[in-house]
Amino acid sequence: MISDFELWKNHPGLPIDYRRELDELDELSRREAFATNIEFGTGGMRGIMGVGTNRINEYTIKWATMGLACFVVSRSCGPFKVAIAYDTRGDSKRFARVAAQTLGSYGIVAYLFKEPRPTPELSYAVRRLKAQAGIVITASHNPPIYNGYKIYDSQGCQFIPDLADRVSELMQGESDYLSRVLPSYEDLLSAGTIVEIDHEIDDPYLDFLTTLSPKSNNDGSFKIVYTPLHGTGAAFGALLLEKLGYEVHTVMAQMVPDPLFATVASPNPEDKRAFILAEELGHKINATLLMATDPDADRLGIAVWSQGQYRYLSGALLGALLLDYILKTRPSTQDDVLITTIVTPTLGQMIAKAHGIDVILTLTGFKFIGDQIARLPPSKRFLFGYEESYGFLFSGEVRDKDAFQGMAIASEMFAHYHKKKIDIGEVIASLYLTYGYFVDELLSYELRGLDGLATINRVMKSLRKQAATLFRDLKIHTYEDYLFSSGIDSKGRSYVLRLPVSDVVRLLGDHGSIVFRPSGTEPKLKVYLSFHYEDETEAKRMALLAKSIIDRFVKGFTENE
Repeated sequence: MISDFELWKNHPGLPIDYRRELDELDELSRREAFATNIEFGTGGMRGIMGVGTNRINEYTIKWATMGLACFVVSRSCGPFKVAIAYDTRGDSKRFARVAAQTLGSYGIVAYLFKEPRPTPELSYAVRRLKAQAGIVITASHNPPIYNGYKIYDSQGCQFIPDLADRVSELMQGESDYLSRVLPSYEDLLSAGTIVEIDHEIDDPYLDFLTTLSPKSNNDGSFKIVYTPLHGTGAAFGALLLEKLGYEVHTVMAQMVPDPLFATVASPNPEDKRAFILAEELGHKINATLLMATDPDADRLGIAVWSQGQYRYLSGALLGALLLDYILKTRPSTQDDVLITTIVTPTLGQMIAKAHGIDVILTLTGFKFIGDQIARLPPSKRFLFGYEESYGFLFSGEVRDKDAFQGMAIASEMFAHYHKKKIDIGEVIASLYLTYGYFVDELLSYELRGLDGLATINRVMKSLRKQAATLFRDLKIHTYEDYLFSSGIDSKGRSYVLRLPVSDVVRLLGDHGSIVFRPSGTEPKLKVYLSFHYEDETEAKRMALLAKSIIDRFVKGFTENE
């Protein structure tokens, strides 16, 4: 039987850069590149760029798009339309064009942005164009060697598991992806089967964003520094803030698209290191607020001037502050709904319930929040959706996390407190006094390659056997295993979990939670800690104890690799 490596090596149409890379692979690199097919899951695909079946390249992009094309054609009568956006990463435009050509070969019209555009704008575009699906070529905040492929349904929501599984099944029936010859981009463009778009979507999207917040009457003392970290946020970030009436200063070196993200250690607004240049500029101009968006502009990170320094806010704490603010400043009713995830600390949930607002919990990933928005009955109104990984959404016009929506409301909130001369530390202290002092932390264990995946699987398997004894000193009383849809409460009673099946273990106590989850988009095992007590010292003590137990447990597997 001919191996995948041999099929690729003997393929006459292989681009010259791929052939050169193929010839240079050593034995280990060849195994990593061809040992399996890159996983297609609820997040689409994400991986290292390069040749091979386990890499992101023209052929794996083509294969995934063939599956999506079959899905679109099987689900509706046409005319068929799919919107496509891409970020500033290396080969993103190349992959987006391949996706458009693949769709065109099935008679599906591809609406392709001419320039890199944000992920939330793609979600908006799908809805505005009344397309059956959408595609974004991005690896979000991952290192430069990565790229990815995300797919969206007709509501502009990332595919949930049952839809993604169907696309994956259809891909298996399209085994000729390597040899399939696509029509030329230029021919499809001339025929109208590829339609290039820009202002047709840019203008209404920006207009929509400006409706989310009233125009500021800025007195000049409130200044904002913004950086897109070399990503797609450059298209709208500063322009939106200016339209909302704020004085905005951009980090010019990072306004330039750069697939290497050369000025940052990591293009991730969750990482303080991404703010080094923004903070330098902030000190220079006396800015109150620093804002950064990741390369595809769905995540928003913030630092605010507080007590003589810039205070960096976690996604969970910022989400709770935003919820508290909108409940204080906007009309709300008991018909409103907050949607958040099982790994997001409970402060936001406690605030919502104190105001009589319903809370819906989902699995990790904004696709599940977007799906729940679509499922709301007419009697309910979507108020706010957020997750701890710096994702925020205030309007269902977009069904994925939207950094620009977050920027609009966050700038309004911080300008409000600035005008009233209220330090954000005072607001946070007031929340903690009311709901308890929170200590939240994300532990992330990076385990690359096939061996790393195997290690993560061993950790999760062992956790399921040892959880009760492992965390007995942390006052944990409820155990939930989403892989088996089962839970056991404090009295030993079993119950069924109603959320989709996922490789997640969640441990709950009266004052905290621990969630183990292998990342679906990165080679990482993620562990989410959250403890809250009236006493700050006790909250910190319990969180530190939990961290030491988890670290010792996980490293028992990783240090021997």
